[in-house]
Amino acid sequence: MNERAGEGQSGGINISGSVGSVGGDMVGGNKVVGTPSTAALEEALRPVIEVIRAASSAAQPEAEAKAAALKQEAAKGKGADDKVIAKLVDGLVGLVPGAASAVVSAFGTPILGGIAGPVTGFVLDKLRGR
Repeated sequence: MNERAGEGQSGGINISGSVGSVGGDMVGGNKVVGTPSTAALEEALRPVIEVIRAASSAAQPEAEAKAAALKQEAAKGKGADDKVIAKLVDGLVGLVPGAASAVVSAFGTPILGGIAGPVTGFVLDKLRGR
């Protein structure tokens, strides 16, 4: 079915006419390039930090340390180590089980979702119950 822009199309890229070749990237949504700003990371991880602060005082120090390490690794952008991020996410939720939905939501944001690799994706799927 050939839909025209604005007629039933939701998102994506609409290209009409003939296209020989495209140089560079075609991105239909947000693209993470370089390293994310500290403010953007703070905002993406804010719900996780709030859940940690509401957790038992025994779990808070280690959970806060893991969250800080997660933020530090995520600050590397596309250079972040997927295995390190996955391990931090898994450890954080192990300490504060109530943080699972906040972590999944945080990685639903473009800034963190853009750096999540297959190992982190596996951990997030596990948290979603898949």
